[in-house]
Amino acid sequence: MRILVGLALVTLATTPVGAETKADKLFKKGKKLLGEKKYADACEAFEQVDKLDPGIGAKLNVARCFEEWGRLAVAYRWYSDAEKMAAESKDDRAAKIKELAEELDTNVPRVTIKVPADADPAIVATVTLDGKPFPANQVGIEQRVDPGPHLIEFTLDGKKKRKMAPVERGGSSEISLDIPKDDGRPKPRPGMPAKPPTGEPEEPDEPATPGRTQRIVGASLAATGGIAVGVAVALTLGARSKYKDAIDAHCMGSTSMCDDQGLQITGDARSRANLATIISIGGGAAILGGVVLYLIAPRAAESTENALYLTPTVGPDGGGLVFGGRY
Repeated sequence: MRILVGLALVTLATTPVGAETKADKLFKKGKKLLGEKKYADACEAFEQVDKLDPGIGAKLNVARCFEEWGRLAVAYRWYSDAEKMAAESKDDRAAKIKELAEELDTNVPRVTIKVPADADPAIVATVTLDGKPFPANQVGIEQRVDPGPHLIEFTLDGKKKRKMAPVERGGSSEISLDIPKDDGRPKPRPGMPAKPPTGEPEEPDEPATPGRTQRIVGASLAATGGIAVGVAVALTLGARSKYKDAIDAHCMGSTSMCDDQGLQITGDARSRANLATIISIGGGAAILGGVVLYLIAPRAAESTENALYLTPTVGPDGGGLVFGGRY
């Protein structure tokens, strides 16, 4: 292998002095990175060399890089490409390259994906190997892969099914996929659940009401705001009542004449009043936001009229808001 790669390096290094090309620079970069065992960057550099100046030597350098990296299946494909080019051009290296490819091939792992003979072809078409579509005509045929774990996926009833196929250097693995047979029924669109057969004609789905979800959210938000305002009103009335009682009983009718208990009661009443103010502001914002959401929701021309109502209520012990409507 190293003799052939050496020949490739000599070929690339014979460019006249002062006429170094972009491919020459990339080759030197790849050679340096390979020496540093930075395989991903090195192999990318060698691949760029082959794109700029395709040749047997360039392909051999890519193959060697991937082989040292441990990407045996990828390396085998590059050796095969180099062998094909050498054979077509009657290059003397063709026989030796073929020998190298065959020697490497004994160490390249294999994965075979199998499905039942009557498997649903629509589901078979969703099979992927390591995230790439797996051709249906390759089912049951060995696939060269790199050493390590490999992910096989397929879609059944809108859900991903997964299986792992770990393979070692020179090993192989067979994975059988439990794909149901084709029942001849129309398949649901992607993301839509399949409907079980009932023996009765299916009724057309009722068209969704435009903006219904938005109106429900708006109504819920406004209702929550109404509750908050009601709580704030109750707190305010309760705090006011306690404050007045404390002024009469412990402050001799003046805020500057309070005893210790009066100061505590009036301070607590003020805190409750401040809290009620904050709750009231938040509730009012929620009501406003909910009403806006409800009113701007799209509506069908034929939809029935909707209505909302928000009514304040005040009782002897507090107050609140009553929210209702039809949507």
